Amino acid sequence: MTQPSPDTRSPWALYGIFFVSGCAGLVYEVMWTRSFGLVFGSTTRAASVVLAGFFLGMAVGNWVGGRFASGTRAAALRRYAWIELGVAGAALLVLGWLRLYHGAYPALYRATFDSPAALSALQLGLAALALGPPCIGMGATLPLMSRAVVTSETQLGRRLGFVYALNTLGGVVGVILSGFWLPVALGVRGSMLLAALLNVVAAGAALLAARGLAESAERTPERAAPRISLGGTLRPLALAAIASGLGTLALEVLFTRLLVNAMDSSVFSFALVLATFLVSLALGSALVSLVVDRLSSPWLLVAAGSSLGAVAILIAPALCTRVWLTSLAQPHWPGALGAVVVLLPITFAVMGPPALLIGTILPATWRAAITRSEDTGALVGRLTSLNTLAAVAGSLLAGFVLIPTLGTSRSLLLVASLYAALGVLALLQGPRSRPGRLAALCVVVGFASLASLRSWQIVPSIVQPGERLVALDEGEGATVTVTETKRGVRQLNVNSRYALGSSQGREVHRSQGELALALHGAPREVAFIGVATGISVSSILSYPSIEHVLAIELLPGVTRLAELFREENEGVLDDARVELRLADGRNHLFGTDQRFDVIVGDLFVPWHAGTGYLYTVEHFQNVRERLIEGGVFVQWLQVNQASLAEVRNLTASFTTAFDDADLWLNTMERGRPLLGFVGFRGRSEAGRNLRRMKGIARVCGAEVLRDWAKSAQLNTDDSPIIEFSAAASRWSSLSKKVREVMDAVAELRGAEQRSWTKPATAAQTP
Repeated sequence: MTQPSPDTRSPWALYGIFFVSGCAGLVYEVMWTRSFGLVFGSTTRAASVVLAGFFLGMAVGNWVGGRFASGTRAAALRRYAWIELGVAGAALLVLGWLRLYHGAYPALYRATFDSPAALSALQLGLAALALGPPCIGMGATLPLMSRAVVTSETQLGRRLGFVYALNTLGGVVGVILSGFWLPVALGVRGSMLLAALLNVVAAGAALLAARGLAESAERTPERAAPRISLGGTLRPLALAAIASGLGTLALEVLFTRLLVNAMDSSVFSFALVLATFLVSLALGSALVSLVVDRLSSPWLLVAAGSSLGAVAILIAPALCTRVWLTSLAQPHWPGALGAVVVLLPITFAVMGPPALLIGTILPATWRAAITRSEDTGALVGRLTSLNTLAAVAGSLLAGFVLIPTLGTSRSLLLVASLYAALGVLALLQGPRSRPGRLAALCVVVGFASLASLRSWQIVPSIVQPGERLVALDEGEGATVTVTETKRGVRQLNVNSRYALGSSQGREVHRSQGELALALHGAPREVAFIGVATGISVSSILSYPSIEHVLAIELLPGVTRLAELFREENEGVLDDARVELRLADGRNHLFGTDQRFDVIVGDLFVPWHAGTGYLYTVEHFQNVRERLIEGGVFVQWLQVNQASLAEVRNLTASFTTAFDDADLWLNTMERGRPLLGFVGFRGRSEAGRNLRRMKGIARVCGAEVLRDWAKSAQLNTDDSPIIEFSAAASRWSSLSKKVREVMDAVAELRGAEQRSWTKPATAAQTP
C-alpha cells in the first residue's frame, strides 16, 4: 500500500497530541501556583510573580522553539517529542526546588519582608529558577507543532487555528480537573506526576507520528533556520501580537475581578472563570481556522476581532448588573454540579463574547505573517513570544496599576480603547482602498459614540436593597466596601459576597480575641491572623500585661476602611503596642522567628480559594511552633460555613498538631454559632480553670475530639480537601448543616460529661 502524501495525511493525531499537552500545561500552572503560594504566601503579589515566572519562561520557549522549527515536519515533530520528555523531567525537578525553598525561605523572608520590592524580586528570581526549564520547554512546543501540522500554504490558516484551539481546549480540561477533582483525588504532588505522565504520552505519540510521516517528507533536506526579522512589513503584525497579548491578560484580570462579586470566590468559581475565558479564546481560534484562508487579507479578521471585541468589552459591565441580580435569585443546588449550574451561565454571559472576538487576533496575525509553510514554526514562535511577554505586562499592569488607580470600569474602557485602536490599525494595514479608510473612520466614530453612553460605568459591588454604599476600595487583591443599612448598621465586605464584620456585632467579634487572652491569663506577646474591622483586636485593651500585638491582614483595603469602625474598635489600630503587618498570615508566621503567648485565627471562609490552607495540619503545626511554652491558639469557624464532614476533617487535623486541645462554642450571635478550636502548648492555671465566659462555653477536650474524628481524613497542604468539599457543600441547605453540626456538638458535650463520671463510677464498683 502506498503512503499518503503529506498534503492529504490527516492531522488529527497531531491535534490529539497537542490537546494532551495543553491539558498537562494547565495542570502544572494550577498546581505550581498552589505550591508556590504555600512558600511565598497567598498574596496577590506573590501569585503574580509566580505567574510572571511561568509566562516569561513560555515566552523564551516560544522564541527558542521557533529557531528549531526549520526543516521537515518529521524533524520538527521529533524535536517536539524530546522537548515533551524534557518538560516532564524538568517539571518533576520543581518538586525538589519546592522542598529546597521551603527550608530556605524563612531566612530569605526575614531579610526582605520590610521591602516589598525586594521581596517580590526575590520571589520572581526563585520562581524563574525553578519554573524556567519546564516552561521554556512548554513554550517551545507551539512553534514545533505548528511546523509539524502545516503541509502547505493552502491550509495554513485552517490548521494553525485548529491546532491552537485544540491545545487551548486541552488547557480547559486541565483547569477543570485541577479546579474540581485532582488535588483531592491525587493530591497536589500526585497531580503534577499525572501531568508529567501526560507529557510522556504526548512524546511517545509524537515519535510514532513522526515515524509514520510520508517518506517523501522524510527525504526533504533540512533547511537552515530562516533568518526572519520582525521589522519592515512584519512590524505591524508584531505590534498587533503585542497589543493582543497585553489586552487579553489585562481583560482576564478585570473580568475575574468583576465576576467574583457575583460568585462565591471558591476554587470552583475561579476554575470556571478561567475555563470560560480559555473556551472563548479557543472558539475564537477555531473561527479563524474556518474563515481565514478564504479572506483576501487576514488583516480583515484582525480588524473585525479587535473592533467588535472593543464593543463587547464596553457592553460587558452593563451586563454585570443584570447578571449579579440574577445570581442573587438563583436557587442553591447541592454539590459541585450545583456550582457549575449556577455559575457557568454567569461567566459565559459576561466574558464569553469579548474573549471569543479577541481570541481571533493572534491566529490571524500568524496567517498574515506566513507566506511559506517552511517558515511556519519560526514566525509562530516569534509572534507568540512577543504576545506572551506582553501578556505578562498586561496581567501585572491590570492588577497593580489600573485597578488601584483607575478602578475596574475605567480600566475596561482603556482596554477597549486599545482594541479599537488595533482595529483601526488593521483596517489601514489591509487592502489599500477607500472602503478600508471609511471603515476605520466608522470604528473611531462608533466607538467614541458608544463610550460616551457610559455603559462601561459600573460600581463593582453588589449593594443590597435598603443599603447604601459608604466607601469602596478597589485594591490589587480584592474590592472592599463598607455599606450601611437604614438603621445605621455599617458592614465591612470583601467582593460583595463576604461580610468581615459589622458595627452591630461588637460583642461577638471582641469575644473571639477575649477567649484566647482569658485562657492564657497574662499574655505579653499576641498575634491576630486577620484584622477585619479591628473589633476582635480591641480585646487587648482589657489586658495591660500585653506589650506587643502583631495584627496581620492580607488585604490593604481592609485596613484602610477599618478606620470607619473606629468607634467600635476603640481606635485600637492606633495603639502604640499594635504592629499592623500587611501580609499573608500563614506565610508570615512561617517566615518569622517571632514567638507569642497567644495567637488568634479569625473567621476564614473554608470554601474561599486558598483559605483551606489555613485549616491544614502543616499550618497548625507551624502555629504551635510559634507559641511560647504556655501559649494558646484559637481558630474560629462559623458553623453555617461548614458541613459535619468538614468539621470532622478540621478536628482531626487540629488534634494531630495539638496534643492538648479543647473545643468551645460561642452562641452570642443568634443563628450563627461559632466553634473555637483551642490548642495549648502547655496550659496555664487560667487555661485549666476557665470553663465558661459570657456566651461562650467549653464543649470537650482532646481525648473526646480525637475519638470522634479518628476516621476523618486529614486536611493537608498536599490534599486540601476542606477547600473543595466546603465549596461543594456550601450550596446545600444551611439550616441542615447547622443542625447536624450542633447535634454533633451536643454529642461531644455528652461524651465529655460521661468521661468525667467514669473514674467515680469505677471507684464505686465492687
